[in-house]
Amino acid sequence: MAYTTQQLAERFIDQREIQNVMGKYALLTMICKQADLVDKFWSKRAETPTLARNDGWYVGLEAISGYYQAISDNLAAKLPLMRKLFPKELGNKSDEDIFGVGEHFPRPITTPIVEVAADGKTAKGLWQVMGANNSITQFGPFSTWSWGYIAADFVLEDDEWKIWHLQEFDELTAPVATSWVKDNPYPVLDAFAELADQTLPAPTVPARLYEVYSPEREYTAPPRMPEPYETFADTFSYGMNGKEAI
Repeated sequence: MAYTTQQLAERFIDQREIQNVMGKYALLTMICKQADLVDKFWSKRAETPTLARNDGWYVGLEAISGYYQAISDNLAAKLPLMRKLFPKELGNKSDEDIFGVGEHFPRPITTPIVEVAADGKTAKGLWQVMGANNSITQFGPFSTWSWGYIAADFVLEDDEWKIWHLQEFDELTAPVATSWVKDNPYPVLDAFAELADQTLPAPTVPARLYEVYSPEREYTAPPRMPEPYETFADTFSYGMNGKEAI
């Protein structure tokens, strides 16, 4: 399709704004603001919003919000332990002041591929993620690589781009400074053992969507790249009930 100069300029702005949405999403994840993600970035009106992780789909805003809120609740539940372990540094500080202490989840996103529909109502994006989870766990302070992909459908809502469907898949997970292809068992430390009970909500629809790398894994392609399209009816979806999902 041939675009006028004005249309090309508008599409460039749309692409920049979509990349900014995902950049802000990654930044809030890094600084432990997961509880704010749905309110700030997700569509409130699009049909059947979905979040996909390796082990299944979270369907609907309630389930998606519940997943993010559980991450935030787990962080809050660590505060009494952190005060106990570091009374001098943390004992006199409020929960708000020390929320997320010891936690850092950088999510650098690279190789952006963004396609805006010709009708300007939806868009698609794919990014590579080269991140890490630096967290307080039952093993003590622990750093784990978290490399993978983010693939998303977006919808224009009140002149703002919002997430509609999001696939966030881990391709590689391994403790930092260890082999990626060997099991790396670590002992549970007595001082941190209570953290072993922390969990996240199960997906609404459990499924084996993406297998983390191992020497035994067969070749696994990344999520499908966005392609130019006219309207959303003409393309595949990153949502659970789309014409194509990995």
